[in-house]
Amino acid sequence: MEKHTIIVPKGIRYISDWVGLEKLVPANEPYIMNKTITGCGYTEYWITNNQNVIICSPRKALLENKEDQHQDMPNLLYLKDEYAIFEPYDKDLSKPDKKSSTKEEIDIEKAKKYTEYLIGKINHHVSWCNANKLPIKFLVTYDSFRRIKETLNELTNVFTIVVDEFQAIFTDSRFKSDTENSFLNCLKGLPKVIYLSATPMMDKYLSELDEFKDLKYYNLDWSSEDSNRVVKPYLKIKYCPKGITAEIKRIVESYISGNFEKLVKTVNNKSEEVYSREAVFYVNSVKNICDIIRKCKLTPGNSNILCADTPENNKKVKQAFKTSLGDNSSIEIPEKCIGKIPKENEEHKMFTLCTRTVYLGADFYSTNARSFIFSDANIECLSVDISLDLPQILGRQRLDENPWKNRAEFYFILNTAKISQEDFNNYLERKKRATNNLLEAYNTNNNLEVKHDLAEAYQQLAKTLNYKDNFVAVDKHNGSDLKPVFNKLMMLSEMRAFEIQQVDYKDRFSVFNAIGEANKDTDIDANLYVESILSFQYLPDKFRYLCSLDKEIALQCLPHLPEIFVNYYTILGPDRIKALRYKTSDMKREYEGMIGNSKIDIKSLVLSSFTVGDKIPKSTIKNKLRDLYNSAGYSKTPKGTDLEEYFIVKSCKIQNSDGTRDNGYEILSIKS
Repeated sequence: MEKHTIIVPKGIRYISDWVGLEKLVPANEPYIMNKTITGCGYTEYWITNNQNVIICSPRKALLENKEDQHQDMPNLLYLKDEYAIFEPYDKDLSKPDKKSSTKEEIDIEKAKKYTEYLIGKINHHVSWCNANKLPIKFLVTYDSFRRIKETLNELTNVFTIVVDEFQAIFTDSRFKSDTENSFLNCLKGLPKVIYLSATPMMDKYLSELDEFKDLKYYNLDWSSEDSNRVVKPYLKIKYCPKGITAEIKRIVESYISGNFEKLVKTVNNKSEEVYSREAVFYVNSVKNICDIIRKCKLTPGNSNILCADTPENNKKVKQAFKTSLGDNSSIEIPEKCIGKIPKENEEHKMFTLCTRTVYLGADFYSTNARSFIFSDANIECLSVDISLDLPQILGRQRLDENPWKNRAEFYFILNTAKISQEDFNNYLERKKRATNNLLEAYNTNNNLEVKHDLAEAYQQLAKTLNYKDNFVAVDKHNGSDLKPVFNKLMMLSEMRAFEIQQVDYKDRFSVFNAIGEANKDTDIDANLYVESILSFQYLPDKFRYLCSLDKEIALQCLPHLPEIFVNYYTILGPDRIKALRYKTSDMKREYEGMIGNSKIDIKSLVLSSFTVGDKIPKSTIKNKLRDLYNSAGYSKTPKGTDLEEYFIVKSCKIQNSDGTRDNGYEILSIKS
């Protein structure tokens, strides 16, 4: 991929404010746009500008959310396709699929009439917009895009196709890869396609897919011109070896009892206390939601359930509420127990329980909700993808007045089913070999009737077994007949699932490192790493994690850690601590020996004794350096300007308690 960075000009907070962006990107060729931050209004820009646009979304809930927000736009049509193939994204694929939503189950006559209705609706909308000289806007799911393309035919070329949250093509392929492949096939050859996301698929996977590997890739840089636009998220991390339900119950009970967390925010230069009276729980599955409802005694009155809106899920949630309330309860349970995302200024319930079916790209407008994320890595297809899912969840709360907007708590359970890389590679090779054999059997047979029967059999196997034994997919929109193909998208998604479960969730160190790596471009607060270090029970584990961090990050953590970390890390250094296998007794003995023999690294000692951001008089700096030099047996005469050897500083005036002012330095950063 040919990568380009576009620096967002100073003063721009939302894409709609940016005049001239369209001149920096291709006008008539597909490209990838990494907007890098959520909530910047990129999708909003395409909904409200003066161009003909088709917004393609992976989620019905997201489109309903957008439709609700733009009820004053008659030229915006959400094309609801009742016969589009729909699969929930919160089901456990390890369990057999007893109810597969396939075309064969649909009343053919009704589907035909509905197709005619949709065609009429599309044509009427185009005619109305043209007659009123308004740009034509469509909202449509990935699944339903083909309806518009087939109806508009060549006219599709004059539309800009915005594939919103396009990483879902990749992540959702575990659940409905046939649909994702068909969507990609529909996009082929169209000149104006933007693949948009704040968390694109990883480069190593994009480059493996023919649809993406040759596209230009644009990355928006929000921090170069104005670093304040990239807000540091704060993430509290907690390992739950005994399960997540107890943690959720603890949180629920604290809210119900009125024990609300409090933060202070500044409004018009005045401090104001805000209490969190709402909690949003992001969980793995509908099963998790039902367990929480039952064990926490939740009610329809205090809980908003956001998951795949299917009759089966509604039945499960309704039964969970019945169990929670008991047979003698007078509280009425509504017929429909699955809710919707509240619009801005609408009432919010105390608890919102949300699965991945809903949270992707959706906007939450609570003024005080806290976010709690739960991930069980033992459910292979549903564990939170730290690189893709976590940044998405952190960007869901939209209101700046919510002081918890950029804060969240992440609770996780480690994977216990260990599979070696070698075993997984052998598993992949077996499936690839089976795939090639099945495709060869199809391609070398010249009997058209046999070929059709084979394709139907392959199609049924893919639907019922979820690609358990091979990667053969059947392309339903490629020509007049079914055609088996190698589903590379499915293979890559399995590779990523292995990486999530066996690498990211291998142990607590890998989880913390994956979170740090995924969020390094947003400059997460050092408190994330400090809390991670202190969360370990034993001192060797704390040092092990500290030494696994990038040195610059570790140095930012030291001022917030107990003295023993400062001493051992700065004097021994991370490489020596690793060589000593993090044994506390060995670190102590070697540290005391170095102190006694004055073999101290002066630079490390100075770095550990001064903190970035401090403003210090030169006289104080001189005295402090004298003490450090003496303790290390260092013969150099100290001067205040010595600090410039180790830090980038700025001269400043510092006011004393008696009103006098001294010359000093403000420490800006550590010299590389």
